[in-house]
Amino acid sequence: MSQALYDHASKDLGLTEVPGKRSHPRIAQAIKQAASWLDQDDSVTSWCGCIRGLWGLETGTGVPVAHYRAANWAKWGKAVPLDPKEWKKGDTIVMGRTGGNHVTLFSHLKNGKAYCLGGNQSNSVTIAPFAISGIWAVRR
Repeated sequence: MSQALYDHASKDLGLTEVPGKRSHPRIAQAIKQAASWLDQDDSVTSWCGCIRGLWGLETGTGVPVAHYRAANWAKWGKAVPLDPKEWKKGDTIVMGRTGGNHVTLFSHLKNGKAYCLGGNQSNSVTIAPFAISGIWAVRR
């Protein structure tokens, strides 16, 4: 399941926010699908949970209630130990960030960092490094 989810999400690599009040159509779709009342301007709305939800719906792996909230992903699926040796590609990672939380998919470990595939990472869908110490939930 995790690998299939990761492979599906990988198709959105390189998806980038549109400057100004417009949004990339796929990002706008993810935001609207998550909650129609959210501002669909991708420069205003934190959309990591929205795109993770879109991937969950498209792959049939499901979503938690109010999946636009990154922290709610800590209730989805089954808990995985916070030991990086236990993580598999495609596991859902929830971590703290300035101003809230972030949800992303685990890719691999390198130089003591967790590299993760997710949305709203430098305003796009990328694979980016994160400190393992900031990760507080891993789900499968």
